[in-house]
Amino acid sequence: MAYQEFLPDARLRHLVRDYWQVDEDHGAGQKEHRFMPERLVRLTFYAGSTWRGSLTGGELERMPAASLEGLTLTPLRAVSIGSTKALGVEMYPWAARQLFGWEFGLSTLDLSRAHPLMTCAVGALLRLDAWDEARHLLEDWLLGLLSERGSEPGVGVRAAGKLYNSLGQARIGTLAEELNLSQRQLERHFVAEVGVNAKTLSRLIRFEELHNRLWLDPNVSLAQLAYELGFADQAHLTREFKALSQMTPRTFGRFVQLDPNRWTTHLLTPEQLAELGVFRGKGADAPK
Repeated sequence: MAYQEFLPDARLRHLVRDYWQVDEDHGAGQKEHRFMPERLVRLTFYAGSTWRGSLTGGELERMPAASLEGLTLTPLRAVSIGSTKALGVEMYPWAARQLFGWEFGLSTLDLSRAHPLMTCAVGALLRLDAWDEARHLLEDWLLGLLSERGSEPGVGVRAAGKLYNSLGQARIGTLAEELNLSQRQLERHFVAEVGVNAKTLSRLIRFEELHNRLWLDPNVSLAQLAYELGFADQAHLTREFKALSQMTPRTFGRFVQLDPNRWTTHLLTPEQLAELGVFRGKGADAPK
């Protein structure tokens, strides 16, 4: 089954952007993934074996059966072994904060400990390929949490929504004026309600938009993207992209154009391959 996305119940759309699901079978081998920094928080239920960690080395840790993570400032490496099924929720940071107490800078939250019955139920349905049932169970659970813990959007959440709508280009001072607050007052409300400061969220929103546009068109003009996304110039765009992805925009563009079945392509130089941080499978043993 290919990657699929689904819209949430209308009652959740101010908190949840979408649900997603994926079913992969790597046989006796393993598959490497790279996850770029994102502008949303991911709630994920796994049925299978996946390890995650830093691209810069060190041991990988096995992902819990249910986890909450997101808004990291560095890309991550993941290794999946054998059959892996995952059902997830892409939610706005204020949703993760209201429903689960999330805040920026926290490592992956293991929700299987706090919600063991839900974790077991969703995992069992995934192993049975009962995807619709699992998704409906997940949505009912979120609606229940919303009823128990949800709150009306405050000025911080309203300002964050404007940041998303502006692709990270709205200025906190301008937003404060629109909301009849001082900039310092809005900044306090923002962190308290959203769980992350406006500058960091704006940075991540703009980076993911840049990443997505390069994915769709690797040969797009970087100067034009810099203008459209509010960077000072092309050099500023390149520095920011490299800081968050550990590769230049052009190297990423060439990576996108590769046939995924031909990692060691002649299209990239050894230096570019090193910059990409390409990893290759080493069998079915747990990665170290």
